[in-house]
Amino acid sequence: MTDDEAIELRRTDGAGAAALAEQVWSCYDAVFGDVADPVEWRTGRYDRHAAHDGYRLVTAHADGGLVGFAWGYVGQRGQYWSDLLVEALPRDVADAWVGDHFELVELGVLAAWRGHGVGRRLHDAVLEGVGRRSLLLTSEAEDDPAVGLYRRSGWRRLGRLGPGTQVMGRPAPE
Repeated sequence: MTDDEAIELRRTDGAGAAALAEQVWSCYDAVFGDVADPVEWRTGRYDRHAAHDGYRLVTAHADGGLVGFAWGYVGQRGQYWSDLLVEALPRDVADAWVGDHFELVELGVLAAWRGHGVGRRLHDAVLEGVGRRSLLLTSEAEDDPAVGLYRRSGWRRLGRLGPGTQVMGRPAPE
């Protein structure tokens, strides 16, 4: 069986995300481990993001479990993260990229499934048909494999949000 045959992608919107929260939390925690309390993660990040316009969650399933996820939503000026970008980026860059964009917020794949194309498939599926003028995300270390995936997918560095955090952008696909 090829990797593509072993992996099933499922896409849902904000209403459907609630039913997957526990599974996504388990995967998120295994990948990032940056939030100790699942309730804090759920209310402070997951549910809050799922309530945004244009929210979409894509999950990757294999061997009877969730092995990866990606989510994002439509961003506008006046929202917290968008306004941080406007303050951090040069004005011409912010004017060209920020507002009515799609924010790729999270993408994570369990360690055992990295290198099998899961991240690429999640990336492409969550961005498919977003219908916005631009795509934005933040990432950390330049040597992070996710940054390599983003660069190979046409993303480029637009500037810095702060020390160790870069803003990347890509024109939205037609």
